Amino acid sequence: MKIVHLSHSDISGGASRAAYRVHNMLIKNNINSLMWVDNKKSDSKTVFGPSSKIEKFINDKKQHLRFPINKILKSKFFGMHSPSILPSKWLNKINFSDADIIHLHWIQGEMLSIKEISKITKPIIWTFHDMWPFCGCEHYAYNLRYSEGYKILNKSQNEYRFFDINRWRWEQKIKFFKKPIQIISPSNWMTDCIKKSFLMKNWPVQTIPHPIDVLKWYPLEKNILRKELNLPLNSKIIIFGAAGGVNDLRKGFKLFQNALNYLKDSIGYKNLNLIIFGGNNKDFHKETDYKTYYFNEIHDDNFLQKLYSVADVLIVPSKIETFGQTALEALACGTPVVAFRNTGLTDIIEHKKNGYLAEFLNERDLAIGISWVLENSNKDILNRNSRERAEKYFSENVIIKKYLNIYQNLLLKK
Repeated sequence: MKIVHLSHSDISGGASRAAYRVHNMLIKNNINSLMWVDNKKSDSKTVFGPSSKIEKFINDKKQHLRFPINKILKSKFFGMHSPSILPSKWLNKINFSDADIIHLHWIQGEMLSIKEISKITKPIIWTFHDMWPFCGCEHYAYNLRYSEGYKILNKSQNEYRFFDINRWRWEQKIKFFKKPIQIISPSNWMTDCIKKSFLMKNWPVQTIPHPIDVLKWYPLEKNILRKELNLPLNSKIIIFGAAGGVNDLRKGFKLFQNALNYLKDSIGYKNLNLIIFGGNNKDFHKETDYKTYYFNEIHDDNFLQKLYSVADVLIVPSKIETFGQTALEALACGTPVVAFRNTGLTDIIEHKKNGYLAEFLNERDLAIGISWVLENSNKDILNRNSRERAEKYFSENVIIKKYLNIYQNLLLKK
C-alpha cells in the first residue's frame, strides 16, 4: 500500500505539522508513505517539494494571491481566504503516479484548484484541517452560510462589497464536487460542522484525532530547563502559542489579554511570566503588564518540548479551533491546558482533570480557569492526568489502527 500525502507544507503551521506526523507514523509502521508539498521546510528525504528556484518563486507568489483579492474586494472578514483558482503541476503527477491512495490535507495557498481536486482519479481521503472544503473562500465560517447555502440575501455586511467571491467559489464547489470523498475529521466539533454543511452533509466522514509521538513528546524537568532558558524559578509561567502570534484574531489573544487583566486586577496575581511563540514577533509592543518572553515561529520540536515543560499551563483561547495541536503537545509534556468550550479542544481537554474548559468566549471564566490550574493543590495529579490523556487517546499506537482501517476499507471499494 502506497500513500501520497498532498499538503501545502510539511512543518510550517499546525495543519502541516499534523499531516507530517501522520506521514511519519505510517513510515514507522512500514507503510510506503510520501509527502508532496509546495513549501518544504524539513530535511526529510520522504518529503518532495519544488526542485528549482523558479518553482519556489512561483509557489511563493501563488499562495499570496489572496492578499490583493481581499484588498481589491475590500472584505472586512478577518482570517485567511483562499480562492483556489490557479492550475498547478500536481494533477498530472497525482493521476500518473503509482500511489494507491491520495491523502489530501491542507492544500490551499493555490496548491490545487477546486476543479483539479475534482479531476483526481485515484482513491482519495481528505483530512479537514479547517472549514474551507465546505465554505466559500473562508477557512473558518463566522456565519451560517456554510449550512444554509451561499445565497444573495444571507451575505453578511462584513463580506466582499462589490463581488461575492465566497458565493462564487462555493458554487464552483457545488459544480465540481459531485462525487463524495472519504473525509477524516480531527474532532467531534469538526464532524458536527461537516454534517451541518449544505455541501458535504452526506459525504462519508470518520473522526480520527491527530496523532502524537509520546516517546518524543514527554515531560522534562522544569527547574533545570528554567535555568537553561534563563527563566524565573519561583514564578508561575503561562504559555500561549499560535502560528500568527498575537495578530491572528481567531486565536483569541485579545480575550487572553483581558483575562490576564482580570487575573491582575480582580484576583490579585502579580508575579506571573508569559511565554508567547509563533508568528513574527519582532514588531511586538508590550501587550500585558506581565514580564513576557517572545519567540518567533518554531520548527524545532525539541525546543517546543522545552517551552511546554517549563510552563505551568498552556492557554488556547481560540474562538474557533478545529483540533488544537499545541494543546496536545502540551498535554504530552505534562502541562495542563485552559481553553474555551464549543471548539475541537473539547476532545482533548477533560474539564478539571487535565485542564479547564471555560464558558465560550467568557474572559472572566478563562481567568478563573487559569487561576484554578495555577493554584491547584493537586498539581502533580493534574500534570499526570495530562500526560495520561495524551498516551491513552492520541498516541501513535492508538491512531495508526484507525488509519490502517480507513485506508484498507477505501481500497476494498476501489
